[in-house]
Amino acid sequence: MSDLPLGDHVLWSWPVSPGPDSIVECRVDYAFTICTDGGMILRIESAFIFKTAAGNIHQVEPNGEPALLGPALSITRSSIAAGFADDRGALHVEFADGSAINVPANMNYEAWTINGPQGLLLVSCPGGSIASWGLRTG
Repeated sequence: MSDLPLGDHVLWSWPVSPGPDSIVECRVDYAFTICTDGGMILRIESAFIFKTAAGNIHQVEPNGEPALLGPALSITRSSIAAGFADDRGALHVEFADGSAINVPANMNYEAWTINGPQGLLLVSCPGGSIASWGLRTG
């Protein structure tokens, strides 16, 4: 499942409703952003690991060279099969095509944020914890 050292507790899981959450857009600026048809927006602003459906591993730095994010763009038009955020601020997302993203917490910056319907906001805080607001959180 996850290649991250996991915390003791899963604080939030995705998708929040039954069935897959289809990816409708991926954006690249100084972050890597995933938008779903369920209204979820995941913005990754720190280094992460992308595992392709074939099992190839890519260390990705969103604020680095944009062309190096190419492998991660393969999730466009796939869907979120499962995902979770743990109590150490890490995020793990599995996609229907068999690929996955692992985002560890960052000691100095917010590694990732998730915005969703009904005021949902999750933030991986610097140093390794999660702040949460809205429905369906921890």
